[in-house]
Amino acid sequence: MTAVPPLRGADPATRILVAGHGAITAGILPHLTGLTGTHVTIASRHLKQAPPGTVLIRPDDIAPARPDIVIGAFADDDASRAFWEHPRTRATVTAHGSTCIELSTISPTWAEAWHDHTTAAGGLPIECPVTGSRPGARAGTLTAFLHHPGPLNDTNLRILDAFTARRFTFSRPGNPTRFKLIFNAWGAALLHCAGVFARQLPQHLAEDYPTAADAITSVGWMADLAAAKLDRIERADYSDPDFAVRHMLKDVELARDLMGDLPLLTATAAAYAAAVDLHGPWADFTAVADRTGEAP
Repeated sequence: MTAVPPLRGADPATRILVAGHGAITAGILPHLTGLTGTHVTIASRHLKQAPPGTVLIRPDDIAPARPDIVIGAFADDDASRAFWEHPRTRATVTAHGSTCIELSTISPTWAEAWHDHTTAAGGLPIECPVTGSRPGARAGTLTAFLHHPGPLNDTNLRILDAFTARRFTFSRPGNPTRFKLIFNAWGAALLHCAGVFARQLPQHLAEDYPTAADAITSVGWMADLAAAKLDRIERADYSDPDFAVRHMLKDVELARDLMGDLPLLTATAAAYAAAVDLHGPWADFTAVADRTGEAP
């Protein structure tokens, strides 16, 4: 008679802790909870109810989550530091040897210090600023700029695959953040310029504006940007932001700290500051195109 092998228990789930709840984390959570063999906890001070498929805790009480992977997404350096340097976060990372993924756009100085802090705590740091805003997060097609020491294991790659479509790996700590700041500032300046010139079209072309709008969104090097943003500028629809104007202003100011007072960068920062004053900090970042509050 052949012996029946003992039943094996289910493989332990990959325990993921997501810290911070904003447009990016709200978008990627369904992709993480949709993976087989994962247990997802969200740490937030502000949420009242756990998103579907997750467990809600407060950031100061993360030990029970026992995370294999910690994903952080924060508004700025201060919020990022407050979480990662909290004694309970450090103790939890140390206890579990957690992989730590920082999605935030932060300063290069803190990015480098974050690598040192995470490594000293016994964690694996993955610097991972992302671009794609809310639509990319919802679609699971964010683009990530990475630095990590050594190769990533299959579990880490599986988690990153859940919400990123493209990844670019840099060789030095802080360089993904430096690139993301230049990348964002460049895009912010282009959007500011697009808004300036978009408002000239109806002013000078009157009834031919629809023809001009068709052309500007379909031909020329600016067509992709115009196709993505002109409709929102036309409608002066800056509510329900894909990316809040206050976050873009913060990124431009960090880029200016990095690159200095380049005239175009200084003008762009002033335009986004004016948009915050006119439309409020939580308006969509396309509000930079509208200095009057009226559609073109």
